Amino acid sequence: MKSLFRALTLAVALQLMHPAFAAGYTTSDSTTIVFVCLHGSVKSQMAAAHFNRIARERGLPYTAISRGIEVDASIPTGIRDGLSLDGLAPLDDSPQPLTAADAAAAAKVFAFDPVPDDKKGEAEVNYWSDVPPAMKDYVAARDVIVSHIDRLVPALAARPRPQETLEGMVTAMDERNDRITVRLRSDATEVFRVQDGLVFNAVHKGDQVELTVENIDGAKTIVGLKKE
Repeated sequence: MKSLFRALTLAVALQLMHPAFAAGYTTSDSTTIVFVCLHGSVKSQMAAAHFNRIARERGLPYTAISRGIEVDASIPTGIRDGLSLDGLAPLDDSPQPLTAADAAAAAKVFAFDPVPDDKKGEAEVNYWSDVPPAMKDYVAARDVIVSHIDRLVPALAARPRPQETLEGMVTAMDERNDRITVRLRSDATEVFRVQDGLVFNAVHKGDQVELTVENIDGAKTIVGLKKE
């Protein structure tokens, strides 16, 4: 009865500390955002560069890439210069073509021009069609793009982080520093941060456990745990 009580206590604690886990979310491992424009050299380059800046500043676990439909051979000097004045640079030396694999692997796809079916595959494409011509007015185009990104960020921040499931045996517990050490099935030993101290009431050294782990603030963190 005591072990059953501990298991129930642990389950309730983990549900309270991580609503996404409790709700049974299954999250995609993709952290790539794809921006697409006709030539892959102007709006998509601007959007990817500014998105990555904002993502770094706000700690979002996403990285943007730029893709084109009928790609240019190079990125225009005016776009390079505009990005440089913003303290940024194009992501690519040469524009890259969009493939259906790129689209399928992305968390989100945003386009400034129509994307053919053979390029997007089964992926959903979100269109930002109100961005003015960047070659005529870089600043005006940039401001609209950044406004779109600012509206996108809260939705991305609310998405559950990618998770991985690991199995192993608890070899050490450091309640003072909220750390648990686990020898994994691969024989590797790793130290994990514990998100909620109630875990220490239900898990003990020598227990075989299954962990649900997220990378939070750069540390592998236990957000779900059950005894085997």
